[in-house]
Amino acid sequence: MTSGFTVICHYYNEEYLLAWWLKHHYSLFDHGVMIDYGSSDSSNDLIRQLAPGWEIRKSRNPNFDIESCEQEVMEIEREFGGWKTVLNTTEFLFVKNKNDFLNDLNNRGKSIYRANGIVIADPPGFYKSDPDPLKPLTLQRFHGYIEKEKHSSVSRDRFIHKYPDGNYRLGRHDSNHPKAINHPEAYVLWFGFSPWNEKMIQRKLFIQTRIPRRNKRRGWGVQHFVNETQLDKMYRDNAAFAEDLRLRNDCKWIFSK
Repeated sequence: MTSGFTVICHYYNEEYLLAWWLKHHYSLFDHGVMIDYGSSDSSNDLIRQLAPGWEIRKSRNPNFDIESCEQEVMEIEREFGGWKTVLNTTEFLFVKNKNDFLNDLNNRGKSIYRANGIVIADPPGFYKSDPDPLKPLTLQRFHGYIEKEKHSSVSRDRFIHKYPDGNYRLGRHDSNHPKAINHPEAYVLWFGFSPWNEKMIQRKLFIQTRIPRRNKRRGWGVQHFVNETQLDKMYRDNAAFAEDLRLRNDCKWIFSK
């Protein structure tokens, strides 16, 4: 059983975001398991190039059925000891210093913690060009909001834990393990509405084609089943909360070199 700090991520045709995601996380984690849902773009090549040594596994699931995805993720988690987390390719985990952070987790004595969720959303018209793929995304996109400050009943937090698996509730934003506390120096940035360009818009509109309709009938993942008009409203609603996060004392370190 491999220990250390492990990340698990599932993806389908994510070449636009994936290079940024891999460059950021490769030095943070000791090991990564990337679950491929049959990508036909350059996603797998990027993983081999930018994260040598990480695993690429073909998912047993033909689509993003929420229950089946969660079960597959948790089965993989059970293969690894140490601390672990599960992220999507739109989610970037930030800690100030990896070794100090892991030591702090061990010294605090709990087995599960939350990373504070931040929604990244471009203010309409603020950014005049697409971000440079060779530069870190957080040096180019820095508007958003800490979700709990605006939506107390909603959470984009992610878990960092050392249980055999996360014992997640659907969506992985909650867990049935004893209540986890938020770690003050762990943030997960969700690039849900940034970079807000045609590639990201089409990505979000496409996701629903990979989710079984039975999920929608059961009220799961309904936020993905939207048309372009509805998506634009979601974007503008989130962008209305966005502030320049470089000006906040608690998380400005994320957006500096």
